[in-house]
Amino acid sequence: MPDPSPDANLAESLSEWTRAFGWRDRAAFLYGEDVFTQGEVHRGAGRAAGFLWAHGVRPGDRVVIGLPASIEFVWAFLGAVRIGAIALIADPEASMLPPGEVGVCAPGRHEKVITPGELVVGMARATTPPAYPVHPGTPAFAQYGEVYAHGDPEASFLAMEPFGLRQNDVLFSVPKTYDPAGLRNTVFLPLYSGASAVLDSGRRSIAAVAERVRRHRASVLLSTSAFLTRLAAEAPREPFWPLRIAVSQGAPPPVHAEEWLGCPVFAPVQDPAPA
Repeated sequence: MPDPSPDANLAESLSEWTRAFGWRDRAAFLYGEDVFTQGEVHRGAGRAAGFLWAHGVRPGDRVVIGLPASIEFVWAFLGAVRIGAIALIADPEASMLPPGEVGVCAPGRHEKVITPGELVVGMARATTPPAYPVHPGTPAFAQYGEVYAHGDPEASFLAMEPFGLRQNDVLFSVPKTYDPAGLRNTVFLPLYSGASAVLDSGRRSIAAVAERVRRHRASVLLSTSAFLTRLAAEAPREPFWPLRIAVSQGAPPPVHAEEWLGCPVFAPVQDPAPA
């Protein structure tokens, strides 16, 4: 096996991807009324890494991230990965958060808490440390007991290529960031494709999703078959007019989904079950 390398570090490889394509000034995330460029995302992640390191976090430590979809979530996640820690992504509304050396979450949710406000204040004084050298198979983050390595996320982007993501697309994900599909849709896809994504942790009712799609002029809805089945059953009046395409994870979309969304709906081809 080759020696560990900083180039294999997931956070560093995402930053290098941005530099290679000249995307520093391209919008990456829409958060409320704010727009964060890819350059701002990676600079913030580097400073978050420096703050976590100054806070005593070391390679292999577990950093519990119990935050809703927000720019602080992105910075904490990529910052932890940059220094070789393992980001444990948790539902911020869960009754208990998983154990770890430190928790980036609301006050009182973890034995050793860093609040989002403390993270942002600390980042202003922090410097960016070098990316920690890792193998591609080194654990980077975990969700629901599944551990994902530094080398995995590019495959998630490549799996979406047949649907023709464009650099000016705005993505809205129905699954939330603490869900594996939601993390891929909201964080990895925009950073790998040059598109931007809406950071949103609100309700996922049909009306609420339609309103957020219109507000942010989302062009791609990354959904689930369950959401689209509910959409077809409710026959909503709320228009999804900015959408260009929708992508459904899971079972094939119901027949009326395209009628109510007003755009084509695609379903990724599922890998065949092993014999």
